Amino acid sequence: MVLRHARSAFAEALTAPYLRAARGYGIPASRLIFAFALPAAAPRLISLFGLSLAGLVSGSLLIEILLSWPGVGPLLFQAILARDLHVVVGTTLVSSVFVIGGQIVADVLLVAADPRIRRPG
Repeated sequence: MVLRHARSAFAEALTAPYLRAARGYGIPASRLIFAFALPAAAPRLISLFGLSLAGLVSGSLLIEILLSWPGVGPLLFQAILARDLHVVVGTTLVSSVFVIGGQIVADVLLVAADPRIRRPG
């Protein structure tokens, strides 16, 4: 999924009019990619990073349960079956903190990478 989004972001960036104009001026292809296409494609990829972190956390919980690996997934599952409210709330809170932390990191990276969304002043 990440590779498909990266490919489409780069394909869209490479067909932008300013890149065609830069190519017409004779700028080398490596400079076009790293100086123009990568910064244009970065915001979409950074946003995807923030969204995929939630999928990684929930996917790891499911894989741990299915493969019987010791971890947070089986702990949460056993706590739900035993109706241990404190463990369920604690594991949910820790997972939520990781997901929210990933979103905050992605937002900070997005502000640093894309000058269009910075607040003026």
